Amino acid sequence: MTQGNEHLINELTLARSGVFSILNRDIGDDQSWETTFNIGDRHFYVEGVASRGRPHGVDPDVLLALQTLFFEAGCPEDDTVVCTAYRLLQLTPLGTRGNAYVRLRESLLRLEGVSWLTRVSRQQGGKFRGMTETNRLIDRISVHDVSLSASGAGGAIVGSAPLRVTFSRHFAQSIREGFYQILDAELLSDLKQPTARSLYRVLQAHRVGDDGSLARELPVIIAAWREATGLSGQRTNNVRRTLDGAHAHLIAAKYLRNVSYDGSGDSQRITYAFEGEVDPELVELLTALKVSRPVAEALVADHPERIRTAVLAVKQRLETGYKPRSVAATLVDAVRHPEKYDVLPKQAQGPSGKAGTAQTKREEQPVLLPLSREESLGMVRSMLRVKLGRPPHAETLTALETLDATAVERLAAAVRGKGDLVDLVQALTGLSA
Repeated sequence: MTQGNEHLINELTLARSGVFSILNRDIGDDQSWETTFNIGDRHFYVEGVASRGRPHGVDPDVLLALQTLFFEAGCPEDDTVVCTAYRLLQLTPLGTRGNAYVRLRESLLRLEGVSWLTRVSRQQGGKFRGMTETNRLIDRISVHDVSLSASGAGGAIVGSAPLRVTFSRHFAQSIREGFYQILDAELLSDLKQPTARSLYRVLQAHRVGDDGSLARELPVIIAAWREATGLSGQRTNNVRRTLDGAHAHLIAAKYLRNVSYDGSGDSQRITYAFEGEVDPELVELLTALKVSRPVAEALVADHPERIRTAVLAVKQRLETGYKPRSVAATLVDAVRHPEKYDVLPKQAQGPSGKAGTAQTKREEQPVLLPLSREESLGMVRSMLRVKLGRPPHAETLTALETLDATAVERLAAAVRGKGDLVDLVQALTGLSA
């Protein structure tokens, strides 16, 4: 990455540097660490400080939810997210019941308390040449909480009260550019295992080449991968056991095509082969509108069928005078969330080529792009979770898979506001959501 892309480096180094452990549990008083490892020809040196413990488990999901809300709010100039804890939890796997508000408070404090130094270099002529950067994610948080002690230990955030999270300047800028959306929200939603979600983030970051392209294969040495995934101190057999569980989920989700091992011990090599092909013409359509190449390639790999219509929809809005804060981020959002961006109908014209009268029948506005059955069901599952404030019942999700095409179309329409989704699910499946 060049100096001109400085605001993007912060997002990459977060995932590349092993700042978040992919473990789904507290790994003890890990308040500082120092590590070196190689991935490809990149040499990483990382010093981390985490005053309230190293981020892990659901922490990256909470961070992604904050980024999403920041983007949806129009990326405020003060770099601050303002929302309720309830709204934030709706966008995470934590749900909104039980100890979710306790865990959210702990997660936010860990995220605010972590900072790190990363030096990424390459060896040239016997010397290591690279760039050293210091980073942090959050400058300040403010929450209303209740606890049994004056220190607030074990406290829970008040669900209906506003909370404020102010990002660091460079991290906020990466969100404005839509760079965080290199991650596929639909895939993350389908990945139920926290370790698989965390490993997906690390893999997606290390796939990015210097030119912004995404590698189709990624070979790593397990000793280095242990550091890159925040599994420092774990024995090799435990590292492999942790990784294998995540691999199975990523293959089932069709993110990975294959994972192979060669050798033994700390020197064994893992080779990741990724699903999805990248059409360079579609990538060019996105980069021409200032979408960064890694994001463009990720979008084309994930949703090639949406690209052309999303580009058309955004261009039409620009032609009508729409001035988004970031054209690139708006285009990324149009690909990720096609239901929000219909293609505008062409204005009817008379024989003279001028616009017709008001009485002229306008073309019916089509949806952005027909979705596949699985995409429609994925959208239904995601919206159900938001509306219910919890994951839908497993038997209801199973019943949704058996519905015919007409029923799925009715559900997709309900997601877009044409009817009550929860009531419709119950009527079509005979089960409560």
